[in-house]
Amino acid sequence: MDDAHPDEPAGAGDAPSVGALLADARAARGRDLEQIARETRVPLRHLMAIEADDHAALPALPYALGFVKAFARAVGLEPEAVGARFRAETRLAPHVPTPSTLEPVDEARLPSRGLAWGAFGMLVVVLAGLGLYGAGVFDPAPQPASVAIASPEPAPAAAAPAEGATAVAPVAPPVGDAGPAPAATPAAPPPAPAPAAIPASGTVTLTARQDVWLRIYDRTSGRRAFMGVLSTGQSWTVPAGQTLVMRTGRAGVIDVRVGGVLLPPLGDTNQTMDGVVLTAPALAERFAGVALPPPRPAPSAPAAAVQVPVRPAAAQAPSR
Repeated sequence: MDDAHPDEPAGAGDAPSVGALLADARAARGRDLEQIARETRVPLRHLMAIEADDHAALPALPYALGFVKAFARAVGLEPEAVGARFRAETRLAPHVPTPSTLEPVDEARLPSRGLAWGAFGMLVVVLAGLGLYGAGVFDPAPQPASVAIASPEPAPAAAAPAEGATAVAPVAPPVGDAGPAPAATPAAPPPAPAPAAIPASGTVTLTARQDVWLRIYDRTSGRRAFMGVLSTGQSWTVPAGQTLVMRTGRAGVIDVRVGGVLLPPLGDTNQTMDGVVLTAPALAERFAGVALPPPRPAPSAPAAAVQVPVRPAAAQAPSR
């Protein structure tokens, strides 16, 4: 009968065990177990169990085999050869999961056939009732609306004269009188006045109701005629014979006049507009068919506008 300890490695003979082989290789390299544990990330207790051939202190075979190979690689030995030797020595067996057994269901715990059919029938009835309720079958029928018919009131009888009162005979209209005059027909409202015509010629003037930044330039050459802030109440007159366009960020605060006639607003108060042609024909075409606003008095003595100095035309790049 074999009296060997069950944890003793199998095949131990004259050749050193895996634990002794790894311990000698580690000592020959002058390394300690703490260094190898930090390098291989193998717990120190498992490295000590490997050197002592204490296989019972090691985890399952796949993990223990991986620890042995990492140990052998750290001390300069061939991992696969040392791992095969450890597999031959150890009695560790791979973990085999125990298959779960399925017990047959006790038929006594199952509901009877009649109970199952009864539950199914109740489910069908409940679902049908819910469907009919959702379709409005159980809603009460609407009552017919009653219409009250007013009975005709009798015409009031002529009041009898009081006792002792003198009856007054109705006065007949004079001969030739055609009776009461017919009611006057209300007069039709006067037609709306047609929009006033915008002058197609005249001087174009810009007046600021609030402080506003303007840039007025020649679109072809890019030459600036004005760029700066037009303060409240200030005006700027477009030079005659020039086709200039305007860019501004507050189009609604600028009063545009052609020959002294106030035109409709160019846009909203904070609306940015660019490319507004400042000629009388272009403005007349822009506001054709639009009613003119009520006139507002232009400033009698406009102050000078704050203007950025205009560079020579040769030094300016064309505006796009």
